[in-house]
Amino acid sequence: MFCPKCGKELPQDARFCYACGAPLDSGQPPSSPAPENTVNEQTGEHEPVTSATPDIYADTVQTEPLSEPKKTRKKGLALKIIAAVLAAVVLISGMAVLGYYTFLPAKTTLKVAQYYTVQKAWKRLDQSLALSKQQIDTLYSKPMKSDTKISINLDSNMLTSMELDESMAEFVAGIMKDFSIQTSTEVDMSNKRENISVSLNYLENPALTLNLFFDNDRFGFSLPELSEKSITGRVSDLARLEELYPEESAFKGLTSVAGMDPWASTDTIHEFPSESNNFKKLMETYGMFLVNNVDGRNMSIRRGKTVDVMGEELKCQEITITLDRDEQMELVESLLDTMAEDDLLYDTVFSKFGAIFNTAVAGNPDLARELQSLGMDNLFSRSQIRLMFSSLKSRLNEESFPEEMIIRAYINGLYVVKYEFEVPSEDTDQNFVLSYESLTDESGLRKIGFNVDYSSHFERINAFLNINSDYNAEDNTGYISAEFSVESSGSADLNMLMTFTSNQELESGNTVNGHFEYVLDIDIDDESMSLLVDGNTVQVRNKDGLPESVNVTADVSLDFPSVLPKSIYFTVGSSTETRYGVTVTTPAWAENAIDLGVATREELDEFGRDIEDTIGSLMQMAGYLY
Repeated sequence: MFCPKCGKELPQDARFCYACGAPLDSGQPPSSPAPENTVNEQTGEHEPVTSATPDIYADTVQTEPLSEPKKTRKKGLALKIIAAVLAAVVLISGMAVLGYYTFLPAKTTLKVAQYYTVQKAWKRLDQSLALSKQQIDTLYSKPMKSDTKISINLDSNMLTSMELDESMAEFVAGIMKDFSIQTSTEVDMSNKRENISVSLNYLENPALTLNLFFDNDRFGFSLPELSEKSITGRVSDLARLEELYPEESAFKGLTSVAGMDPWASTDTIHEFPSESNNFKKLMETYGMFLVNNVDGRNMSIRRGKTVDVMGEELKCQEITITLDRDEQMELVESLLDTMAEDDLLYDTVFSKFGAIFNTAVAGNPDLARELQSLGMDNLFSRSQIRLMFSSLKSRLNEESFPEEMIIRAYINGLYVVKYEFEVPSEDTDQNFVLSYESLTDESGLRKIGFNVDYSSHFERINAFLNINSDYNAEDNTGYISAEFSVESSGSADLNMLMTFTSNQELESGNTVNGHFEYVLDIDIDDESMSLLVDGNTVQVRNKDGLPESVNVTADVSLDFPSVLPKSIYFTVGSSTETRYGVTVTTPAWAENAIDLGVATREELDEFGRDIEDTIGSLMQMAGYLY
């Protein structure tokens, strides 16, 4: 149907024209519009127009062109409509922001800010999971071999300061230069094979070597410098050692680990980063739990408060949540109920631990029976997890909670940048405050901080942890700094400060230079100790961005006046070469090894005597040299 006044096409049940507002006669449907008249949408005047019937099957619609003034008027109308829409969007957005800061109640303000904070945190976690998955997938898809050499260089002057005569100091320093530690690792994660070799070398020759291998559930080890024999077997065969040597305390408990899958944790780690969508849902559920489950009447808002966040003064909205004992208990009960019935939480987290646990139990009948007697034979099952949360809930009582808890959330922009949890006491000299801060500056540097402050009549404890980090995805380089401090006074005076920094820069091509520093200072009453490690790294990557070689040099100094008369300082160096796409096979020495699954006590005793006799000879030789 069409409007009889302006000719606008309308729905059949329309009672008025939404274009010009003219009422319609519902009793008699209007006829088609008169082709000779239309209404100018700007002037409202009727103007003649030539009727034309378009050919809907033609490539273009065939109509007679309208007069130029009409095009201008319609174009002007379209611009006005667009301008009006844009103005409305700007106005609504402005009112939303203004309302966020000025008009919205405390709960709504916190809900909006917490939502954006959770989404921002998820983006960071998603990036980390993606990077972890990429690295883990690389390990699974590319078998690799890494060879590392570690050496220690002692300064003879340092040894002299420790009351060694000059000749002895030079001798010891020279000996240490000739010693090195060599490690070799071959890993094929997809086929569950790994070979490990660690040796103490003198003049590049092995003096003492330990060889290990893992091939699915088989393992083996050898000490070639101490015995021509070696040991191999399955993990389940470890239980035989406890049977063959019941009097040996060193073998007690081996039955409990004999059924474990040595690769179970590795498989879990491989699957873990793939659960990114589940992690997002969990973060949304539990990241919003507090604000969703606290009554808005328990919240108040203070606008425009200046707050220190990670060393920066920020203008924030302060949301204060006050909870009494009953409200705290109700909140915790609700959280436990939610976690108990959360299938996603179980599938993403608890089931993974359950897979490792069940693998261990499956191959260990003794452990299975013991757990069954305790009602814990399926510890990480869905029913057991529900029972665990139910048990925790049943143990709650009002005395488990402080009389009052105050939670403060500080909002800057659209994000919560700081949380404070305070447990005040009727005693004004006693207080407990826990805080968490998070801030990302304009350069992309992320800063997070944790702080605990407790004070009473008798003592005061303050501890904080600050972490700054930045990651350059393009160069695959990063920066991280951490600072941990503990100060206490009262029964004991303690001051501890630990700092760590690491920075990487892509210099040229595939070479990445890095620098790291670790500092530890401890003062306990009249005792003090300080440790400094200052090092540099050079990493060369292949065309796929994987490290082919890594060289590390670190200077170490230790000052411990109450134990060491002089400071100790030395240099540690390491070099690692890595190859990818190698073939990992069981070492040849395993073919003639003693099979732990069928070995007798006499065979094992002979192996032990070989090792003892060789060590005894070496000790005797060292005594003669001394």
